[in-house]
Amino acid sequence: MNRTGWAMLAAASVMLFGCGKSEPGSSVHSPDAGKPEHYRLTMPDTVAKGRYKRDHDAADPDRTLAEVMAGQVQDPTAAFGAYDPTVANKQNGLVLTVTGVYGTVLSPVTARDELVKVLDKRDEGPNVLVGPRVITPSGSKEPLQCRVAERKMPASDDTSMEASCTWADASTVVKVAKAMGPVDSADVDLDAFASVVGAIREEVRVA
Repeated sequence: MNRTGWAMLAAASVMLFGCGKSEPGSSVHSPDAGKPEHYRLTMPDTVAKGRYKRDHDAADPDRTLAEVMAGQVQDPTAAFGAYDPTVANKQNGLVLTVTGVYGTVLSPVTARDELVKVLDKRDEGPNVLVGPRVITPSGSKEPLQCRVAERKMPASDDTSMEASCTWADASTVVKVAKAMGPVDSADVDLDAFASVVGAIREEVRVA
């Protein structure tokens, strides 16, 4: 995707709004017995162990997303980061985005579902082709809810494939999405993408 194409996609991303063992797709860290750790979200310069570099020209977090999620997250703060593949990772995809809210999550599963619903509405109802599947990345005890969807490109009739994984815990609700370009949904390796998102979760979620 060229710079112009990404600018259009980033603008669309904020046009309207900017898991240990538990229920599928939720996650709670417990450093003390029964006491979940409180996290916030930060967007580092690189994610996925250096495979993606942040595009600082992309849109800022949209406060409207926090307002929309206020029924699910107390004292919500929106977070957003857009990342381009590094030179060494160019063959592995296009733009990757991290969109979420942090605060005090009242119900992780409900908040996760609400975030997906809000973002799907913003994207004019993407067509889900694979999933959602619950995937726990290797080395983690916290599951992700992942899917492959076809979404409309902004300001055109073209479509693009998107892989995404979502998580929610006691303090963060996040969707990580990656533009896949014109590929067949059956060729998208969701397990491999979930592994990438698992690494990103450890990088953007900080105590």
